[in-house]
Amino acid sequence: MKNPIIKQAIVFVTLAICAAFSAGVLFFDVVILKDQVKEISATEIIQELFLFATAALFFIHSRRQKTLRGGFILAAGFFGCMLIRELDALFDLIHFGAWVYFASLLALYSLCWAAFTPKTTLQGLNALIADEAFPVLLFGLVVILVFSRLMGLHYIWQAAIAGDNVRLVKNLVEEGTELFGYSLCLLAAIRLCGGKKSFHDA
Repeated sequence: MKNPIIKQAIVFVTLAICAAFSAGVLFFDVVILKDQVKEISATEIIQELFLFATAALFFIHSRRQKTLRGGFILAAGFFGCMLIRELDALFDLIHFGAWVYFASLLALYSLCWAAFTPKTTLQGLNALIADEAFPVLLFGLVVILVFSRLMGLHYIWQAAIAGDNVRLVKNLVEEGTELFGYSLCLLAAIRLCGGKKSFHDA
């Protein structure tokens, strides 16, 4: 699509849908299911599915693009480690904190592959950074790793809200913004691993 106005309008609508979807999942959890957005909730499950899909897209693309393999394996490993961290409650059934060992193994695999194929690692990372969707990926990571953590600080909501609702509100804000961030990362991964076509080219 050559018209930049229409292209950016499509981007805006796509991102707005991601935001609305995240709020809709929270609504489903709290209003329909009467849930506290705990470890097992629609919000958490969708976060994990989005993370899995993002990591899988990067890994599949690394197998298809040999010249970019190292860089995309690093990206797949990074999101795979995030997924393992999100599934910490599941790994705790093995041993408390066991997720660290699994994440470390995946990180070591990704780093070794990147180190042994430096050319494909550099080319892959350059391809990621040069793509139009990379800022969306970065913004998603900022939302997940920084904004959601700061907005989910217990002290903020304890000062603002009295009673037993503090934890619910904290979880709503933190998990809701995380889900929005994960949806942005998945959207960017679809574009980054989808070749020349994207929501920019619709």
